[in-house]
Amino acid sequence: MIEVDSKNETGAMLMKVVGVVGSPRRGGNTEILVETVLAGAAGAGAKTEVYRLNELNIRGCQGCFYCQEHGRCRQSDDMTLLYEALRTADGLVIGSPIYMGYLTAQTKLFLDRLFAFLKLGVGCTLPRGKRGVLVYSQGGGENGASVMETLSSFLTTMMGIEVKGIVGGNGLNELGAIKQRHDLLEKAFQLGRELVV
Repeated sequence: MIEVDSKNETGAMLMKVVGVVGSPRRGGNTEILVETVLAGAAGAGAKTEVYRLNELNIRGCQGCFYCQEHGRCRQSDDMTLLYEALRTADGLVIGSPIYMGYLTAQTKLFLDRLFAFLKLGVGCTLPRGKRGVLVYSQGGGENGASVMETLSSFLTTMMGIEVKGIVGGNGLNELGAIKQRHDLLEKAFQLGRELVV
C-alpha cells in the first residue's frame, strides 16, 4: 500500500481516495491508469492509497452467510485491510485488465467479498456519498467497456457508489503501452479530479 499525508497545509482533513489494482502485472497498463486517476485526485487535494490485489492474501467468498448474521466476514485475511479502507474512503478506483472476456480472478475475488457490506433486506452498510472510477485495459476484443458498464451498474445500485466515469482501451497488449495513449491518461487524470471536486 502507498499512502500520502491525510491533512492539508491548513490542518483540515483531506478526502481519501483508494485505488484497487486487479492486475497481476506490476507496472502494467491497468496499474498505470489507476495511479493516474489517483494522481488527479491527489492533485485536487485528496489523500490516496493503492492496493495491489495480486500481492494480498484474499480468499474467495465461502457463501457461508456469516456476514449476514454478524455484520462482518468470518475470514481473517488481507480483505480486512480493504474493508477498513473502503469504510473510510470518500472515493474508490477499481482497475482490472480484461482477461478471457471478463475481469481478472483477483478482481472477482475482491468484488465477491464485498458481499459482507450487503445486508439482505436492508441494503449496503457502507457509508453513503462515495464516488468511484473504473479502469480497464484490454489486448484484443471489444467487450472491456461493456464489462465495466455492468460493474458500474452493480456499484451504483447495490453499493450506493456514484461512478463518475470509466476509462480504458483496447490494443494494450504490451507492458506500458498505455503511456502512448495520452487521451486515456488525460481522461484518467481528469476523472481523478472529479472524484474530489
